[in-house]
Amino acid sequence: MNPNEYKQLRAYALYDGIYLAIIWAASFACFLGMTWHSLFGLGWMLLLLSTPLFVSYRLGKYRNEALGGSISFARALFYSLRVFLTGSLVFAFVQWAYMQFIDGGKLLGIISLAVHSPETKDILAPMQLTPEKYMSILAPQLSPLSLATSSIVNGMVAGAVLSLMIAAMAAMMRK
Repeated sequence: MNPNEYKQLRAYALYDGIYLAIIWAASFACFLGMTWHSLFGLGWMLLLLSTPLFVSYRLGKYRNEALGGSISFARALFYSLRVFLTGSLVFAFVQWAYMQFIDGGKLLGIISLAVHSPETKDILAPMQLTPEKYMSILAPQLSPLSLATSSIVNGMVAGAVLSLMIAAMAAMMRK
């Protein structure tokens, strides 16, 4: 890969990573909206599950527009990893900003509702934990910075696994 091809790959991956972060931010917004209406839960899952489809589609666009319809596995893997890295970093910043300046405890309230459900009480009982004790352990770990950091890690780990599959499929397909 020459320097111009590398710059082109970086540019495509940067824009597509930003688009991916927008999808993840919309998914996060739907997650937060689940308390208002159950359809937001469906939106949350659909947007989250659309991640590999979106990255595959954008990789196909890159392959066809920039490379004339053919891409190697290594280049497809590098592109996908860059998209997931950019998406993870941008989404983590958006999530941190939301948690730091806007949330006001809403996310903790959603988690508290889930922890106080009968199903979760049954899960916590063998561990000799009450929902209140569990929330007292969990709440300090839900700082904006820790959530943003875990978003980066989760996005990159999931992105690495998905990138292997996406790159293999893209390298096999043609225009």
